[in-house]
Amino acid sequence: MAKTIFYDSDEWSNFHLSVRGVPIAGVFELHNSSGAASLVRMAESAAAVQALVGRAFAERRRLRAQGAAWSFSDVAAVPGGWMLNTGYANWLYPLPPAQVQAGFDGDRDGLLLCQTGISVAEINMFLEPRGRSLATTGASNGQTFVGAMSTSTHGSAIDQPAIQGQVRGFQLIPSPDRNLWVEPARRPVTDGTMAAALGATLVRDDRLFDAALVGLGAFGVIHSVLIESVPHFHLVMNRRKLPITPGLLTAMRGQGFDGIDLPGPAGRPYFFQSVLNRHIDRDNGYVTVGHKVAWDPAVPLTYDIVNKRAPGYNLAVVVANMLTVLPGLTQVITKAVLADQLSDIHDRKASWGQSFNFTTPRAGQAGSSMAVPADRATEALELLERTFASVPRAPAAFACRYATRSPGLLAFQRFDRTAIIDIDGLDSKATRTLMAAGVAAMRANGIPHAEHWGKLNQLTAQSVRDSYQGDLERWMKARTDLLDRDGEYCFGSAFLDRLGMTDNRH
Repeated sequence: MAKTIFYDSDEWSNFHLSVRGVPIAGVFELHNSSGAASLVRMAESAAAVQALVGRAFAERRRLRAQGAAWSFSDVAAVPGGWMLNTGYANWLYPLPPAQVQAGFDGDRDGLLLCQTGISVAEINMFLEPRGRSLATTGASNGQTFVGAMSTSTHGSAIDQPAIQGQVRGFQLIPSPDRNLWVEPARRPVTDGTMAAALGATLVRDDRLFDAALVGLGAFGVIHSVLIESVPHFHLVMNRRKLPITPGLLTAMRGQGFDGIDLPGPAGRPYFFQSVLNRHIDRDNGYVTVGHKVAWDPAVPLTYDIVNKRAPGYNLAVVVANMLTVLPGLTQVITKAVLADQLSDIHDRKASWGQSFNFTTPRAGQAGSSMAVPADRATEALELLERTFASVPRAPAAFACRYATRSPGLLAFQRFDRTAIIDIDGLDSKATRTLMAAGVAAMRANGIPHAEHWGKLNQLTAQSVRDSYQGDLERWMKARTDLLDRDGEYCFGSAFLDRLGMTDNRH
C-alpha cells in the first residue's frame, strides 16, 4: 500500500541553498505501493495524502508538498510545519482516448496523467520514445512538473505560455474528506471515469481551475495533473556571440526577426534567448536560438541525467566568497564564467528533452526574474544597465527569455507578449543588492512588471496587489471558498502571510 514515512528533521533547506536552516517539525515522504502505475494504485496514494492532511489538521500543523525544492525563494518553506517530499510518487499513466470527453477539441492521443512527484526529465524520457513531447518547460528539467506549474515556471519558447499551459486538469486534496478532480468548465476534458477511479469528485469550475493552477501550494496538495503533449519534434540549436545591433534589439522587444541574421535554419525560431552584460562586453551579447524541425529518427535518443553535484559543486560558493575579499576580480571572473557557460553551439539537433536536459542547481548561485511587456524589454534593460553602474562589482548578467500570456490568475507572465528578464549570477551581497535595485528601478519608472514566485524577489503585499490587481482578489476568494478554517491555516505559509495573501489569524 502507498504510505507516508516520517523523518524527524528539524531544519529545511532548498536545493540551491539560497534558503537554509528553516526550522520545521519534520519531513514526510510519500511512497507508492509496489507494482506498475494504475489508477487504483494512484487512488491509494491519494488516500495516504488525505490521511496525512487529516493528521495535520488535527495537530494544527502547516503542511507543504515540495517537489525538488528547486525554488530560490522561500515560497515552499513552512516554518514550524511539515514538509511532504513527493519525489518518490512519480507514476505516469497515459489516459485512454475512450475516457476523454466526446467534445474535447485537443489531441485525444496525447493526454498523460502525471503523479505529483514526477520530474520534467522523467516525463521527457517517457514521452519522446513514444512519439510525443512536451511543448515547453523551464531550462532545468530536474524540477517536478507540479512544482514548476505551481510557481508558473517558464522557458523561452517564444509562442508558448509557461509550463502550466499544458495542464488540462488536476487532482486536488484540500481536506481529509475531499479529493477533487478539477478541470475547466469552459473546456471539459475527461468523461468522469478517471476521476471515479482516483476516488475523486469531478469538479468542472473555471474559477477554481484558474486559481489553483498557479496555487503556490495554498489550495491543498496537488496529487496528479493531466497534461496534453504534442507530437515529438527536433530543435536545431545554435548559440553565438552577436553584435548588439538595432535588429537584435528589435528581436529582444518581441517585434520580429527580420532585422537580424540568426544562425540556423530559415524562419521564425521556436526558442530565443539573449544574455547581456554590457559592463563587461558593451557591444556584444550571447544569443541562443532553436528552430523546430521534423523528427529525425536517425538522431540517437539518449539522455544524461547523472546528478552532477560532484567535484566543483561548491565552486560558485568559493568564487562568491573570493569576490567578497577581492572584488576587483569581478569583471574578470564574470567574463570567464559567461564565456564558459555560453560557448558556441553549432546546429545541434536534439529532442526537447535532450535540448534542455537534467541540470543540477549549484550552491552559491542566485537568480531572480521579472516579467515585463516585451515591447518594453529594451527600456527595462537600459534601466537595469544604469542600475548595474551603481553596483559595479555584482558578478551577474541579464538574460531575456520570452513567453505568451500564461493561464492561471497568478501567472507572472501577464502580458500578451512577455519578456522575462533574468538576473543570474553568483550569490553575493552585490548580486542581491543589484536584484533589489533592479526591481526598485522598475517601480520608480512605472514599467509594468511581475516577479517570479520561485526566484529571489522583492515582493511586498503592495507590489503583489499592484501586479495582479483584481486577479489577486479572485485568487484569494477562490481559496477561501474552497477551504475551511483548518484548511486555510494548514495550507498557508509565512511567505503568503507576509504578502497578505492568507489570513494568519487562525
